[in-house]
Parts: sequence; structure tokens; C-alpha cells
Amino acid sequence: MRRFRFTVQGLEELTTHKTREFIHDDQVPALAVQVTPSGGKSFYVVKRHGRGKVVQRLGSLHELSIPKARALAAEFVTRLTLGEEPEPVREKPLLLRDALHEYLDYARDHLSPSTVTDYERHVSMHLGAWAGARLLSGVRRKEVTALHKLLGQRHGRPSANRILAFLRAAINRAIREHELDLPNPARGITLYREEARTRRLFTEELPAFFQALREEPNRDVRDFILLALLTGARKQNLLTLRWEQISFSRALWTVPAAESKNGRELTVVLARRALELLQERQQFVTGPFVFPGRPGARAPKSGHMSNPNVGWGRVLARAGLTSLRMHDLRRSLASFQIDTGTPLEVIQKTLGHESKATTEIYARLATGPVRESLERATAAILACVETESTKRAESRA
Repeated sequence: MRRFRFTVQGLEELTTHKTREFIHDDQVPALAVQVTPSGGKSFYVVKRHGRGKVVQRLGSLHELSIPKARALAAEFVTRLTLGEEPEPVREKPLLLRDALHEYLDYARDHLSPSTVTDYERHVSMHLGAWAGARLLSGVRRKEVTALHKLLGQRHGRPSANRILAFLRAAINRAIREHELDLPNPARGITLYREEARTRRLFTEELPAFFQALREEPNRDVRDFILLALLTGARKQNLLTLRWEQISFSRALWTVPAAESKNGRELTVVLARRALELLQERQQFVTGPFVFPGRPGARAPKSGHMSNPNVGWGRVLARAGLTSLRMHDLRRSLASFQIDTGTPLEVIQKTLGHESKATTEIYARLATGPVRESLERATAAILACVETESTKRAESRA
């Protein structure tokens, strides 16, 4: 049986490979912390009494401080020793919103920053107000089904499915960690069928798109969108891009494993125009981020640009384009690579995709083929714009 004098740091560092394990406090021996393999931790009173053992849950580490847990455990043991039948320590009923925030705390310690950002958005934009003051035990399956349907109508089927998956995972963890005898009301709900998205920027759309981009008054938005197209990088990685991640001498951008979607360090090859854009920004941008947040009362706490969606909407409106998302720029670059004869393995390395079937092939690729492909693809994009501009000038002559 493990025991030590409980401290905040000591409890935070506790792990176990057992199904569940009780670790006792040296100061109040009847006080124990139950640890699970997933990282869940709760205070308990565990003490022999008569011919048996009393096991009484006091609360999670989020709910009780160490001094409070010791006091509750000592009081419980005193009553037990005096022959009283101590009343169980009753916890407040768990609210759904608390279960959601407990899962966010877990995600911050165990999942990638981009995943955490998605989860935080789910709670702040879609689930927080809906959860309200609901008891977790009071949530019904028909309510979750209705929410899923409403989200599908308002925000699209893929978003509705992602939010439902998050809700199901959060409730599963709450049931497990709080040892609740409840069914998960989000389990078993049929997901929307999702069709693979194929939207991209087409050759004939490029002149209007680049003209709208040139007319965009916000240079940060303009540069962000162009860099997204020329690198095929994910939006979140661009938002958190720091100067220290860029090697100008090697024309490479290294995304740390902690910020990569697949949890592995990602090397992004920078085409010549992308590198020039970054060098231009380096002349006037101060601070660690390539796209810093604007100063002022509403500046994001993160220090970097929060979201260029408003500027993106302006560009699309001027270009007369519909149903185009910023993530489609990533698909657009890959499509131009295919159009210029790039092998699939090189495209997978360009975009940082990971799969069992292709990992061994493209992991061995040097950056040379990727750079050649990027130069051809970006040249093809820019050539389309120049050709169209020349045609328009000749027609006006």
C-alpha cells in the first residue's frame, strides 16, 4: 500500500497502471486518494471498522483542498470511533456544465492544443448555454437528440457530429470518475452521414480571388490567407506561428509536436513566395508571433490573431465566391500539386498527413521533391492570375 504526506504537487504527479488504486496520506492515515489509469483522482476515507472496511468518497481533487479533505476524513473517523453511525458525506449533485469543464481540464493535460481549442469552442458557443444549471442525472436522450438535430440545421452536419462526440466523451468520463450509476444520454445517437468535401479554388476563380485579396485593407488578413494557400497549413498552426519556428536559411517551418494534429513534429517546406512574404512581415511585426493580436481592450490573451473569419468573409464577398472555407485552401494547394503531376506520397508529406499505408514511404522523402512540387504548384497558381490579367488588359486595349 503506497502512502506519503499529501501535497498539491505530489497528488498531481500520481499515476497508476492498476484499474484503480488507493494511496494514503501520512498525516491522516484514513484519508486516501483513489487514482485511475485515465488520471482521475478523488479523496476517500478508507478505514477498517469491525470485521469490515468503510470506504466513503469525499469528493474529487477539483472540489476539495487537501486541508478540507483531511478535516472531513478526521471528523468521519472520530464519529466512527465513538460508535456513531456517521452520515455519509453528501456531494452536491453533479451539474452537466461541471462535467464539461472537468473534461476540458483533462483535455488540456492530455490532448493537443488544437483539439483543446475545438473543445473550448464547443462549450462556449454551443453547449454552455444549453447545459445551464442542468443536473447531469437529469439530461435525457431525447434532449440530446433534439440538440444534435438543431446543431445540424444551424451549423452543419459535420459540426453537429463533432459536438455530439465531445458531449458523449465528457459524460462518459464524468460517470466513470464520479462513479455514477447513470446511462450516458449521448450514447447511441445516430450520427449524420457526412460526405467528403471536395470544394477547392478552381483555375477560373483565381483571378477574382487574388484581386479581392489585393483589395483587402487589412494586411494581416491578406498575408494570412495568402500564406494559408501557399503552404497548405492548418489555420490553427498559422494562428500560433512563431518566428522561432521558421528557418529562413533552410526555408522550413517546424510545427512542434504539441501543436501538430497528429502529435508529431511537422516540417512545412516554404516555397519562394511564402518565404518572401514572411521576410516582408519580419520587417514590421514585433513580438514572438508572425500574426500577433491587435493591441487594445479586446486583444486576445493568447497574444496572436484570434480568427480571420471576418476578413475571409470580406474577401469572398468581393470575389463573388460561395461555399468556400478557409480549410479549402489546403485542399486547393494539394489539387494544384496533383494537376502538375506530383506523386501522392509527396503531397502527403507536404500536408503532414499520417496513415499506416503511406507513412513508411513518405517519411523517407527528403524535402527536395516537396520543394520542387511546391514551386510548380505555386507558379501555376500565380501564372493563372497573370494570364487572366494580361487577357483583360488586351481586351481593354
